[in-house]
Amino acid sequence: MKLIRISDPADIRLKKLLPLYEEAFPASERREGEQLFRLIREKQEMFFNAVECDGELSGLFIYWRFEEFYYLEHLAVYPEMRNKKIGQQVLDYIAGNLPGLRLLEVEPTDTEIAARRVNYYRRNGYEVLDKHYRQPSYRSRDYVLSLWLMGNKSTDKLEEFKRQIRDEVYWNWC
Repeated sequence: MKLIRISDPADIRLKKLLPLYEEAFPASERREGEQLFRLIREKQEMFFNAVECDGELSGLFIYWRFEEFYYLEHLAVYPEMRNKKIGQQVLDYIAGNLPGLRLLEVEPTDTEIAARRVNYYRRNGYEVLDKHYRQPSYRSRDYVLSLWLMGNKSTDKLEEFKRQIRDEVYWNWC
């Protein structure tokens, strides 16, 4: 498994990954194309990565590098590439290469698939840090989603980090 950072919106891999991004995440949980392109060009803290396995484009992984933590934003694998443990390889890469605190958002365990996802992250060393987390909208400050925030360890700076995610990942770009 290899991650390839995309830093140019004209990258052919990005054009191939956009349909996966749009299919894997509902409109309320992703950016519009132009906003995404602008971030790729302008925001060094954001890493939009193509995931390749055995030289084949397999998925995408977006994360943000902040001074004191990482925010894991989106991970998706093409349906035909699933069940090859690509997601696990990405999580293993993260554990070995993104040191310190890592935060991510998940849906509450209201459905079987959401419960399986939370348990998957738990098996990979993450714990629920906040069950009352409100994800800001990618499009409007007036809309939020009720999600859970998970991390690979606890922190006494969680409120500060949540504000930083809100301000840098969401609100500065809507």
